[in-house]
Amino acid sequence: MAKQNPNYHGRGPVIERPPSLLSAGTMRAATLVGVAILIGITGMNLYETREQKSALNARLTQLETRVTALGTKIDAGARVAQARPQGPDPNKAYTVKTDGAPFLGPKSAPVTIVEFSDFQ
Repeated sequence: MAKQNPNYHGRGPVIERPPSLLSAGTMRAATLVGVAILIGITGMNLYETREQKSALNARLTQLETRVTALGTKIDAGARVAQARPQGPDPNKAYTVKTDGAPFLGPKSAPVTIVEFSDFQ
């Protein structure tokens, strides 16, 4: 017959626990040491996170400075490009030498249309 636990009151199977290797005080101390270690690790992670944040902020500031400088260069280049003439004046009639060029129609035509093609 199975051993009866004096604290058993008929509410389920009897579970006998093996005797504890550590006393309650030792378990509490071990738990406190574990919690202290976890707090220490958390503190180190917090410190490293702050260092990384500072490094990232410094790098971000450098990048913002470079982007601003590039934007200034692009704006200056755009102003120079706008200052340059964009091509021939569409309101002006230009004289083009056509001597020796192939043509269709009479040489004495009142209007000459010149077409240029570059087949490269």
